[in-house]
Amino acid sequence: MSGIILRALYYLALVAVIAALTHFVVLLMIPAFAERDAFARVAALAAPFKTVALPAATPTERAFPFSDPAVAASVCVYDLSGGPVRARVPLGRAGFASLSFHSRRGVAFYALTDRAANKGRMEALIATPEQLRALIARDDEDNPSDDLRIVSPTMQGFAMARVLTSSPDDATAAAQQAAAMTCAPEPIAEAEK
Repeated sequence: MSGIILRALYYLALVAVIAALTHFVVLLMIPAFAERDAFARVAALAAPFKTVALPAATPTERAFPFSDPAVAASVCVYDLSGGPVRARVPLGRAGFASLSFHSRRGVAFYALTDRAANKGRMEALIATPEQLRALIARDDEDNPSDDLRIVSPTMQGFAMARVLTSSPDDATAAAQQAAAMTCAPEPIAEAEK
C-alpha cells in the first residue's frame, strides 16, 4: 500500500515540475510574441532618427507604463543598417539627466547620466560588432578616438533621454533639454574623427 502512495506522490511531483517548467518557458516567450512592446510603441511615434518628446505623464493618464510625471523624456528610434549612430543630449540645466539605449526588444543595454557628460553633453556612438571592428581598425594609434562606443545587440533600437524636474517651474526647461536629443547615422569614415 505504501508503495502505491509513494508512486502516486512521485508522479504528482513529476507533473508539478513539468507544469512549473512549462509555465516558466511560456513566461520567457511572451516578450518575443508581444505586438505592443516598447519598441513598437516608440516606433509608432516617429520615423527613425527623429527625436520625439514623450507625452508628460499625469496621475490619471500615462502613454507608457511606469512613466513619472516629474521626468521629461524623449526618444529616437535608430537603425544601424546604414552605419553607426551618434546620439547626443546637451546639458542645459543643473539636475539629473540620463541617456539610455534600448534593443529591439526594449531591453536597456547601456545607460549614462549627466555625470558622464563631456564638453557639456552626453554622447555615445552606437554600432554593431562588425562596425565597431571597422572603427577600431581605422583608429589612429597616435591620436585615439575619445568616443564612447557602444555595441548594440540588435540592428534596431531606440535611445531615450530623461531629465528630472525638481519643481513644476523646471518642467519646460527639462522638456526642452530632453527634446534637444539628436541621433543620426554617422558613416564610419566620419565616426573616426
